[in-house]
Amino acid sequence: ERLEQRGARPVSLPCIHCDALDTPELRSALAAAAPSADWLAFTSRRGVEAFAALYTAPLADSKVAVVGAATAAAARARLGRVDLVGSGTAAELAATFVASGALAQHPHVLLAVAANAVDVLERTLTAAGARCTRFDVYRTTPAPPTATKRAMSSLGADNVLFASPTAVTGFVQQVAMDVAVNVYTIGPSTTAAAHAHGLRVTAEAREPSLEGFLEAMQWRK
Repeated sequence: ERLEQRGARPVSLPCIHCDALDTPELRSALAAAAPSADWLAFTSRRGVEAFAALYTAPLADSKVAVVGAATAAAARARLGRVDLVGSGTAAELAATFVASGALAQHPHVLLAVAANAVDVLERTLTAAGARCTRFDVYRTTPAPPTATKRAMSSLGADNVLFASPTAVTGFVQQVAMDVAVNVYTIGPSTTAAAHAHGLRVTAEAREPSLEGFLEAMQWRK
């Protein structure tokens, strides 16, 4: 909708499958760990939603830390609170955590993340003295390879926006690049994935958000 407001014609191409993880063992482990956690940390909206589906008890005194604005909105809607908001990446959330001094008195952090999420947040917080307990609450996988790839020209798009490394993989497994297009990425890890798959990146968003994309595309007003 935001792109349409700026005169674009968006073309949606699903490139990721997202599956919530739900087992009796996971629910039991969360039920045991969450009440004693000083912080619940989330690096995505999907992490918030998966956690809320698995753990339905009140949060008690646990505070909530989130990676950015979209995750904050999900946390307010599903968990009823947000106490710390990062600048959009796991590394920046970790830096915000450390700079706030919050870990000095409240060191136990429960992380609810994707099974294939990198451990930068956990490693940084642990190095700063936190006691981290990680729970993988969902899994993202790229769209599988197709027998016959779609030609990029058939999609009628001039620009391609990638919001995750997984989306890059799912895209190249479905689409043959028969024409040149502008490629925009949401951050460094997505840029690295695009380069690894032989895609030329036109620009990388300075902040991991739609606003960052718009600025990279010089559409921000």
